[in-house]
Amino acid sequence: MRFGIREIVFTVMLAAIPVAAWWFVLRPNSRHNAEMMRQIESRQVKLQQLNRATATLGDLKAEIESLEKAIAFFRSRLPSEKEMDKVLREVWRLAETNELTTKSIRTLRPTNEGLLTEPGGPYAEQPIRMKLEGPFEGFYAFLLALEAQPRIMRLQKMTIDKMCKAGPSHVSAECDVTIFFERSSEGT
Repeated sequence: MRFGIREIVFTVMLAAIPVAAWWFVLRPNSRHNAEMMRQIESRQVKLQQLNRATATLGDLKAEIESLEKAIAFFRSRLPSEKEMDKVLREVWRLAETNELTTKSIRTLRPTNEGLLTEPGGPYAEQPIRMKLEGPFEGFYAFLLALEAQPRIMRLQKMTIDKMCKAGPSHVSAECDVTIFFERSSEGT
């Protein structure tokens, strides 16, 4: 078999077909495949970040639910603005139950000093001043009963003086108590 120009051209053409296939088909395909792999990797990273974020969202939902339960609990302990007279009657009744003579119970004007609530917010505080007289044991029992009340109260100031004329364990006490309450909706 003799190799002429025709056979050489045919052999070159046969060798050029795989080279052309690589140049025109495989090389662009490999670039496209590499680009697709980069996109897949970046999306996998984003998916992992999203999975971490949704895992913390589940924790946040549980945290929000527990905080909403706590808010509901404290709201149940706050009287409304309209119920403040009932709270004052309860305090008066507690004093009488513990054999204390109530000299006065009066509301004070709230000052901005030491306020725990925001002015104009949904919750407020009402300070009251009580002057009581009676046996010290009764006064102590009154303080314990006041602490056990379902309402949120804060004893701010207290002065106790011994009353020598009334008996050996009789005292005169003046207390400043702050009662927290929920403002009425038309007041806010």
